[in-house]
Amino acid sequence: MSETAQLYQKLLNDAIRKQMTILGPQITLMKVRNVTGLTVTDAGAVATLDTNAEDVVTRFLEEFRDISSPLVRKTMQPLLSAIGPTLAQASEQPKPETIQGGITSTNSANQKV
Repeated sequence: MSETAQLYQKLLNDAIRKQMTILGPQITLMKVRNVTGLTVTDAGAVATLDTNAEDVVTRFLEEFRDISSPLVRKTMQPLLSAIGPTLAQASEQPKPETIQGGITSTNSANQKV
């Protein structure tokens, strides 16, 4: 195994271990086993890694990207509920965007009336 592949394997092992802590082993293993070119043990260690490790890492990141936003919303919901409806609604307002020339604007199409 090349030095680069060994580095990717180490990074994947670390990422899988962290995801197992956050999401639990069952969900993590289910998501990891959807990644083409990657095989993991039941303990979450990388068993085999495709020769194009960079593509495998990209697919790994894509697999977990979709779960990240709902997870953050779910974990933050008690906090948003505790601060009251006014502040919770404010957190849903669109953030000002910087457009060419440094001018800021807010997307009014997403604002509640």
